[in-house]
Amino acid sequence: MNPKVSIVMPTYNRAISFLKDAISSVLSQGFSDFELIIIDDASTDNTESLVQSFNDKRIVYVKTTQNHGEYWSTNYGVNIARAKYLTWVHSDDLLAKDSLRLRTKELENDPRLDFVHGDIIKIDEKGKIIQKVESISWPKAKIISQYLLLPREREKKYLIHHTTIMMKWNFFYKAGPLDCSLPYAGDIDWLIRAIKIGNFSYIPQTLYYYRSHKDTRRVVDIKNGIDEEKINRMIIRRYE
Repeated sequence: MNPKVSIVMPTYNRAISFLKDAISSVLSQGFSDFELIIIDDASTDNTESLVQSFNDKRIVYVKTTQNHGEYWSTNYGVNIARAKYLTWVHSDDLLAKDSLRLRTKELENDPRLDFVHGDIIKIDEKGKIIQKVESISWPKAKIISQYLLLPREREKKYLIHHTTIMMKWNFFYKAGPLDCSLPYAGDIDWLIRAIKIGNFSYIPQTLYYYRSHKDTRRVVDIKNGIDEEKINRMIIRRYE
């Protein structure tokens, strides 16, 4: 029998830092009817042995032979997912307690919904709370209009946290896969598409812990010279 929820976790060389805690936050959920699909994007550390040490049948581990990046790895994980519902967790972040149950319950209670989302808490490298960041429950038209502005021009810095989304599995394909050609903000590009075509609901609860540290993708991208504003403008032009 297939599980109720598939959780996709792309990872690359996180074994010595945050991966163990990320996996533990999933396996310790009160809701247990899930599969955790870990896509090891050709890590060169001991990721494989760390994952195997959990010895949990709910873990599906796949290691690629070359590094493709976070968006490709996420798409690949979705392709092998078997559950009715789908979500994702970054390998340096944590699921909040009861996160899976709360989101699954909301989707089960209203079959019209394509996805649900909620609040996050930012934490530092050691897990210390930095701040709680609430999502929004605005009308769809207003949310879209805000995403068609540069981040510095929006009424609110954070709108919908893509990391908190749980969706019907087939909705991911209706919105389309993550765009692997984008070096940055592929999550926002996907989210705009999802908002435009989806029915969704806000759960006013903390569902996810986002870890802020020196090796997050955003920090690394900026160090590597990624022009955030240029890419954001390109994405906006797609949907204007």
